[in-house]
Amino acid sequence: MKKSKFFFFIFLGILCFSSCVSHLKESKSFYSKGTELSRDYKKEMAYSAFKKAHQKASLQVEKKPSAQAYMMKGLSELKMEMWGEAERSFLKAFDYGFEKGEEWAQNISLFSLAVSMQEFGLKESAADIYDYLLSKSKLKPVSMLSVKRYSEFAIEQALRAEPKEQQDLLERLLRKVDRLKEKDLSCGFYHYVSSQILSHLENYQKSFEEAVMARELGVPTVEIFRDNDNQIVFCFRRLNDMLNQKEWKEFESLYGRWTKKWGWEGPETPDWKRN
Repeated sequence: MKKSKFFFFIFLGILCFSSCVSHLKESKSFYSKGTELSRDYKKEMAYSAFKKAHQKASLQVEKKPSAQAYMMKGLSELKMEMWGEAERSFLKAFDYGFEKGEEWAQNISLFSLAVSMQEFGLKESAADIYDYLLSKSKLKPVSMLSVKRYSEFAIEQALRAEPKEQQDLLERLLRKVDRLKEKDLSCGFYHYVSSQILSHLENYQKSFEEAVMARELGVPTVEIFRDNDNQIVFCFRRLNDMLNQKEWKEFESLYGRWTKKWGWEGPETPDWKRN
């Protein structure tokens, strides 16, 4: 009898442990599904998936709290724009501490904490975290997201500054992005960000070249792809105003070869603008 009770409690323990593991696994699965639906612009379905991810993560936190459980809870809260709850979840994740081999989770939590801080108006503190992650994180997606957020903050800050300070701030930002490109020259997104900064520095020739590199290497989303094409067109217009006749003819010929390769209907009509 005692033996059967012993095995019953062992079985019960395994069942409870499996349930906890399952909650975390299910949370990750629902979160992944929500992200996929969000990319396809299925917002209501995506929100439903994130809500389920949050429910599963909350169950995991109640039964067996851990850094990863709070991370998943915080990530789903971010997607549902529950900024205060998300910040508390990520802080709890750091309280529990990430184990060796979970640096990826730590980086994601740190980035997500910065997002929630930014949404609550702590822009400079969030920018400091983005700045840290874009150079320190070994996870490419985190580096890309961080440089996107940081560059948006830095450009906005620069545009409010006096002309001399504006130039310095933009050049400093460009150097940061250049260091990322040195680590991974094949990342089209870094070239896209570089093109945006160079445009604000009024170096339209180089901005065009970086935008071409971004298009050829690929960027992560349709929105960025189209924005990059708009940047190419913008550079085309600005150079038309700035170059002398000889320089313009050379550039126009070069530009035409690229747009022909991409299947554009005209110099200012990307293929996705076709009626």
